[in-house]
Amino acid sequence: MKQHLGEVKQVLGEYIGAEPHRIGLITNATTGVGAVLRSIAWKQGDRIVITNQGYNAVRQAIQFCCERFGCEAVILDLPLPLQDHQMVLDRFMKAIDIHTRLVIVDHITSPTAVILPVAEIARACREKGVLCLVDGAHAPGMIPLNIDEIGADWYTGNLHKWVCAPKGCAFLVASAQTETWTHPETTSHMHGHGFAEEFDWQGTRDFAPWLTIPTAIEFVRTGFPGGIREHNHQLATWAQKKLCQDFRTPSISPMDGSMIGSMATIPLPPAISMRFASAADFQATLYDAHKIEVPIIDWGGAWHARISSQAYNCQEDYFALSAAVSSEALMR
Repeated sequence: MKQHLGEVKQVLGEYIGAEPHRIGLITNATTGVGAVLRSIAWKQGDRIVITNQGYNAVRQAIQFCCERFGCEAVILDLPLPLQDHQMVLDRFMKAIDIHTRLVIVDHITSPTAVILPVAEIARACREKGVLCLVDGAHAPGMIPLNIDEIGADWYTGNLHKWVCAPKGCAFLVASAQTETWTHPETTSHMHGHGFAEEFDWQGTRDFAPWLTIPTAIEFVRTGFPGGIREHNHQLATWAQKKLCQDFRTPSISPMDGSMIGSMATIPLPPAISMRFASAADFQATLYDAHKIEVPIIDWGGAWHARISSQAYNCQEDYFALSAAVSSEALMR
């Protein structure tokens, strides 16, 4: 099995731009965040910076650290719309102070689907002597990725999303400076034998999902004419513009698609939130009445649809969403 996992990490390393011996295979990105938080020797008063658009499970993990070790969570507000990377970088720079121990930044935000300038943020953290963890849950397979060039202390990402691998496929990459003291959440027989050995053996588990990684990568690289990633991005960019025009709502990111990958979060007409009791209620109606599956997100009191574009999607899917939203908005 050790040989097979080595071959898997060799292929994965070439795909994500990371040295194989610094890749730890895990079950999901949240597990990667947990491993990092567990590995840091926290001191009372240490601050952890995360944005208000950070994934809820990650915020809960930070809260656990605050309760256990006396850390402080600093929630950085990223107001919508997000129209350029400099504004994001400036807000991170202002949030970092002498008490900041760790910055956790999404490569692609989960609720709003916006790409953040992680390389610039990681560089700013290095200059200030602050650790940086990039939560790249949605990034692999959606956007080009070279983790070593990003230069963060850690990068965690999922492969069961846009790389189309089975559930239970994810990774944590540690930098050359942090790999020696980064450990998996599960302490097992290989503790003390180094990063690669510890992550290769995390107790009794099914290795089968990890062994599919090379096949999944080959599929997303070659399995669609013109490339799946380019198809998805072009379709998401078109759909963002189309739906914002149809709904007569402002885009939360540039219309040229420069800050999105294969997802876009679209503000819904105000009439929708006036008619339905909750975002979940409207999401259920879209599925039950229109056979449309799309997350509906209540963000700051305004409702949004977070659309995705995959190889099996086409323009007609978004025409159908537009028609469904418009019809529901007109009902009384």
